[in-house]
Amino acid sequence: MSDKLAIIAAKLSARAIRAIGAGLGSNLPGRLARSVSPGVLAKLTSQCRRGVLAVSGTNGKSTTSGLIFSILQRAGLKAAHNRQGANLVTGITASLIEASDWDGHIDVDYCLFEVDEASLPVVAAEVELSAVVVTNLFRDQLDRFGELDTTARLINEGMQRYRSRAVLNADDPNVAQLGQDCQRTFYGIQSLSEQSRAPQSKGPLELSYCAQCGREYDYSLVFYGQLGHYNCPACGHARPVPDVSAQEVNVQHNRSTFLLMVGDEAVRVNLPLPGLFNVYNALAAAALAYRLGIPAVTIEDGLTNYVTLFGRSERLTIEGKSVLIQLIKNPAGASQVVSSLVNDQSARVLIAINDNLADGRDVSWLWDADFELLADHTKPILVSGQRAQDMAVRMKYAGLPADQIIVVPALAQALRQVLAATGPEETLWVLPTYTCLLELQKILKSMGYTLSGT
Repeated sequence: MSDKLAIIAAKLSARAIRAIGAGLGSNLPGRLARSVSPGVLAKLTSQCRRGVLAVSGTNGKSTTSGLIFSILQRAGLKAAHNRQGANLVTGITASLIEASDWDGHIDVDYCLFEVDEASLPVVAAEVELSAVVVTNLFRDQLDRFGELDTTARLINEGMQRYRSRAVLNADDPNVAQLGQDCQRTFYGIQSLSEQSRAPQSKGPLELSYCAQCGREYDYSLVFYGQLGHYNCPACGHARPVPDVSAQEVNVQHNRSTFLLMVGDEAVRVNLPLPGLFNVYNALAAAALAYRLGIPAVTIEDGLTNYVTLFGRSERLTIEGKSVLIQLIKNPAGASQVVSSLVNDQSARVLIAINDNLADGRDVSWLWDADFELLADHTKPILVSGQRAQDMAVRMKYAGLPADQIIVVPALAQALRQVLAATGPEETLWVLPTYTCLLELQKILKSMGYTLSGT
């Protein structure tokens, strides 16, 4: 009886929150339900016919889970998914209640959860996880997570609880070492096309030490951060051979193409997302789908026909102007977004930075992101948000002339100003932190536009 009361209360609260325009109702209803019935999440997930799938890691959780959802749909499978990206246990609970009927019945093959790194063991304490996908591990919100070994330990704790099948990024040594007692599937990039090859870094930009002996890895190929082809010069420990891989990767400013190797099968993928980081997201989704027994042709179909999620490489037309919204939140992710941006010769740019709790209070990460890539950008760059002045200083030190940096702290005003300056043949790139993205969602709604999943 308490489960039913919890579900009714949560559904009514979600409707009320949306009706008064107070948000998406993606967290509070879950908190309310759990206070009425602490076991409601376990009760709902127990109805999944095939199991519970979790996606965790620093960057790419939302997009990877969205790509998995797309593949599952193309395979004719039903999934409940926290599509709005609320990835704490309260948000996950709210998403399942949203997918259930008023009696708490849920008709799905899989529950698919994007899970915050620190929340994975919390979720695993209540839910048996069939598989855990890990995208990458970078420094992110040090005020919350501490250093990378803490984040790795939390994720490992979550997957080891049930010895869940682990789907791991072979190119990230911080990820490849996880799940030693689990069935492991690895994915990675084998080669880039000639036009996508960037000048080789002298070494990785993040911590990359051998999991066996602690010696710093040598790299024969670096894609970005610590992701690449590595081996230990002391003990010989090396990057695992991927079960699923991408070859001949060609990255453009609005899409990527590559040859996807799934076991012994090969399919050509035309991914409607920019950036090498999204190729990794697609590989993670493909690797999980492969282990679920989904054919390669169906995997390709799901990747090619993917529809973007809330603020993750999301494209829309506003007042006749082409706009791309890409969340940024840490050095590695921001650097990859900027590297995609600079390939778009028609780009206008608005960067919006907040330092609320959900963004991470510490904005020193701005200095580790490679904004120097924008030094040759010829159009004005608008900076907005609570830390607009900090971002302006960062742009100055990145090499932009002072008269090319426009500070407009109020996001609504900044958006109107940059939209007015954007020509019909140009694309406006909006790079917000998380709470700026939520604010942007409300601004656009007031203008008559809706972001995906809202």
